[in-house]
Amino acid sequence: MNVAVYIRVSTEDQAKEGYSLEVQREYLVSFAAHENYEVFKVYCDDGISAYSTRRLALQQLLADAKAKRFELVLVHKIDRFSRNLKDLLMLVDELSSYGVGFKSATEPFDTTTSAGKLMFQQLGSFAEFERNRIAERVFPGMIKGVQQGNWQGARFAPFGYTYNKIKKLLETEEREANIVKLIYTMYLSGKSTHDIAAYLDKKGYKTRTGKQFYNKFICDILKNQIYTGKIVWNKKHYDKNQKTKKHYKYIRNDPSKILVAQGRHKPIIDETDFAEVQKLLANKTRTWRPRVKNQEYLLTGLITCVKCNHRYTGVSSISNHRLNRKKRWYRCSGPHSSHINCTNRALKAEDIEPEATKIVAQLIQNERLKQSRWTTGTLQNGANFPVFAENTKIDLSEVKDKLKINQQKQSKLTDAYL
Repeated sequence: MNVAVYIRVSTEDQAKEGYSLEVQREYLVSFAAHENYEVFKVYCDDGISAYSTRRLALQQLLADAKAKRFELVLVHKIDRFSRNLKDLLMLVDELSSYGVGFKSATEPFDTTTSAGKLMFQQLGSFAEFERNRIAERVFPGMIKGVQQGNWQGARFAPFGYTYNKIKKLLETEEREANIVKLIYTMYLSGKSTHDIAAYLDKKGYKTRTGKQFYNKFICDILKNQIYTGKIVWNKKHYDKNQKTKKHYKYIRNDPSKILVAQGRHKPIIDETDFAEVQKLLANKTRTWRPRVKNQEYLLTGLITCVKCNHRYTGVSSISNHRLNRKKRWYRCSGPHSSHINCTNRALKAEDIEPEATKIVAQLIQNERLKQSRWTTGTLQNGANFPVFAENTKIDLSEVKDKLKINQQKQSKLTDAYL
């Protein structure tokens, strides 16, 4: 029997003996060998709380379970999977719908029997109870830590800093700190976040992960009070009563609940400059156009620019201010997302959408559609649009993988919007 081994450790658990990832891994691999199981893969979430199901390894495990790549999920204890009873039951139910079982190596229960299900739910209740007790113990300690100027952050230090685990202190990372200073200087001089991203890209600057700078990354830096030497804590929380497709909704807290204290780390930005930037951002927000709804642009992401290979996205412009009439367009996203100088012209939605609709109508009537594969057809000004090439066999596993990836992207976009 093929089994998936899932191991997880939170930052709280890392200090406890017997909870390390290596201990879990060795125990479960040995257990699998004893039970004559074949380990398909070890899925590992390092330093991540069981409070949320938004874990990369867990989501990959669920995707592989749906693809029938194993028959059983094996954990050291059920609290490694989730400490929230509702999430735990939903996750196990989802696995069951894929024909995949769930087993703990240290807790005897059988979810195929009524008695086993009852025991499983009781164990899940104890896991949730323990999580709540941990939260009750940790929360006051974190408040005290903030008041003492200690960073209570996530897994990675803010851009511009590194975290010294021995001193428990944020320390300035000179290369990144200079980029932060440059971003503030350029924004105060009147440059937009888009202009700043384009400049940084032109000069060869990259983020910590080696990627190009983008608007949101720069906006987050401009809004982060950590650069003034302050510690800001408890800005948001997960709301148990509101849940998106993958996890609880992240809600902004009331200002009265947000704690701000003087940090022990060195500031990168002067408080006066930071305050001036916040004024500029506030003015920008008041004049910001409403978010474009994707459903208004059916072809967003489906048209490819032949000059720079970027996708076309939907935009709108007002053609008559008195009557507030809008025109819809599709334009290349290259200049905006990657700061390249693409001169390919925009396409009117009223011209391009009927043309694409005709292509789709022809495909629906195609008897050989099931034996075909996507290729590209040509629309106005050479832009590519996906169509089918006949007499080509479909690789169903490839299609399913792409579908899963697209569903995950859609979920992330929805979560980001909300």
